[in-house]
Amino acid sequence: MQQLTVLSKEDIKTAVLEALSESQQQNKPTESKEPEKYIHGLQGLADFLGIGVTTAWQLKRSGKLPYYQTGKKLFFSQSEVLAATLKPAK
Repeated sequence: MQQLTVLSKEDIKTAVLEALSESQQQNKPTESKEPEKYIHGLQGLADFLGIGVTTAWQLKRSGKLPYYQTGKKLFFSQSEVLAATLKPAK
């Protein structure tokens, strides 16, 4: 048979305050995080990677590089491009 432990109002209050404090610390944005940088267009991607525009277009078309498109404008996340280009080929 299990024993029941009775908690006082102060014990519950302390536990709730500790949990809230931990939650606020985990959800706090880090000050050192830089905003995401984006590369604009195929020419920007080609310049960033040091390749030709045709090669940049082929990388985009093949799906090897993640991209975002608004209307006719293309955007590439700099960190996603670096992650995709630094992966070893299978």
